[in-house]
Amino acid sequence: MTARLQPVRLPERTLPGLLVATARRVPERVFLRLVGPAGAPPPRTLTFAEFAAGVGRGVVFLRAAGVEAGDRVLLFAANSPEWQMLALAAQCLRAEPAALFASLAGEQARTIARRVKPRVALVGDAEAWGKLAPAGGELAAAGLAAVVAAEPLHRASLPDGVAAATFAEACGEGAPGLPFAELAALAAAVGEEDPFLLLFTSGTTGRPKGVRVPQRAAVRVIDAAQGAVGLTEKDVGLHFLPYGHVAGHAQFVMGIGQGQELLMVTRREDIEPGFALGPTYLFSVPAVYERIRAAVEQRLAAMPAPLGAALRGALAAAERRRLRGSRSIRDRLGTALADRALGRAVRAKLGGRIRALNAGGAPVPPPRFRFFESLGIPMVEIYGMSETAGMISCNFVDGPRREGCAGLVTADHEVRFAADGELLLRGPLLLSGFLEPEDGRGAWTEDGFFRTGDLGRMDEQGWLWIEGRSKNMLALSNGKKLSPEPVEQAIAACDPFRAAVLFGEGRPFVAAAVFVDRAELERLAAAGLDAERELLARVRAALGAFSEHEQPKRLALLAGEPADYPDLLTPTLKIRRDALLALLGPAADGLFAKR
Repeated sequence: MTARLQPVRLPERTLPGLLVATARRVPERVFLRLVGPAGAPPPRTLTFAEFAAGVGRGVVFLRAAGVEAGDRVLLFAANSPEWQMLALAAQCLRAEPAALFASLAGEQARTIARRVKPRVALVGDAEAWGKLAPAGGELAAAGLAAVVAAEPLHRASLPDGVAAATFAEACGEGAPGLPFAELAALAAAVGEEDPFLLLFTSGTTGRPKGVRVPQRAAVRVIDAAQGAVGLTEKDVGLHFLPYGHVAGHAQFVMGIGQGQELLMVTRREDIEPGFALGPTYLFSVPAVYERIRAAVEQRLAAMPAPLGAALRGALAAAERRRLRGSRSIRDRLGTALADRALGRAVRAKLGGRIRALNAGGAPVPPPRFRFFESLGIPMVEIYGMSETAGMISCNFVDGPRREGCAGLVTADHEVRFAADGELLLRGPLLLSGFLEPEDGRGAWTEDGFFRTGDLGRMDEQGWLWIEGRSKNMLALSNGKKLSPEPVEQAIAACDPFRAAVLFGEGRPFVAAAVFVDRAELERLAAAGLDAERELLARVRAALGAFSEHEQPKRLALLAGEPADYPDLLTPTLKIRRDALLALLGPAADGLFAKR
């Protein structure tokens, strides 16, 4: 029998129920500590009791705006306590909060807002409202009654009949509130099938789908995570993933369910001041961890050659010892040197108390996994998607972790694989449906298994391995097919490459767009070398384990990292393949021309 991730059940089965229970149990414990720029005044804090009171005030405000069960509240702002207060207030009224990434462009945000038809909209500031304002008349006609913003909005920017309020007026201490007993009664009436959140997929292959996540799924994610990451109420989480991202909510629910303190970072540039406050864990997309590894690489490159070589050798020894089980004296000494010379600095940069780094949203590249694990810092990969509330499988903090592996599947999922290898799921972590019914057509099998779109396999011990997206499968003109993701990950795992995207649908071979370290491109140019020819040789050398038809024969070179090209990225930092091909333009077709 294959192993499964065994959940640890929380006592309450909805987020409002968890909030009330924790606010009763530890009312004066600090729940949220807001992190500002380095050198800013001491961060604002909110206890569980204070946060629950803010939710009660949000209930009063939403009721006054006419919000009832089945209505929607649009949330289009950066992370803040008020964001979650209003979201939880909506949940207490059995209304549906709808989360948008604050970074969305105006037309994207307006298009989704029209689909949501909110009764109330929360925006971060006047600039955010400016993105929605051109559709204000349509939204008002569809039922919009009030807009809440961090700052006062100009009356002239609002449609007739739409009220405006600030965060303070909606949720602040001076706003009308509910007695705790009344909030508890509302929370008790919320059921597991009632709305938790309406999320929108990243839209890498089409328009973003509206994913309706019920309360049962949000809580069962935490049940599953507790069985793997081993967090307790004594842990302190660094929280910065945006609330448009399902993982941002998983950590928030974890904090409420366990009574943890969360260090809330509202701007990504304030992560370092957040680390300075000593978190014990964080959840992140892998790209954030790459910046830490890259800083160490830059430090090694700047050292005198003998010292840099010695420390690289020490890292290699630590990898052999911690990941391969080496017991040689030489590798033990090398590990001690790596820990002293590099590990201490990395741990200090992370605040000095980090027990584990948890990663999701994209596969963890092998070099990143090996780097942190070599320094004794667990790199825990979590695999999920919006449609599963962020959880399908997970590795362990205090237990086995396998490079490139998605971990063990939670016992709350039934699992099987289609003939082409697509992972199929059935169980209580799944979405309750899509905002538009047409998005659900073909999403389930006849017997109720959800089609994840991910290609994978499960080994004899029950470990899940994800090997690409079925929608990204490339069919070449010679009849051969390939899944691009494993090839792309193998390229990105090799210096000086930072990422890769394969393309060649209907062509006789595949090509790749590769993001390359700028310093290496400058070095090749200074040496008078043909960069494409030199780098193609390195790419193909890194792909020796792949079939000939899976190896690119031509390269398009892009200097830097994907983050340097924000128009190519989804809000969850995935590369938009169509946008990349549009950027390359005729040069992409030119790669397939005869030479």
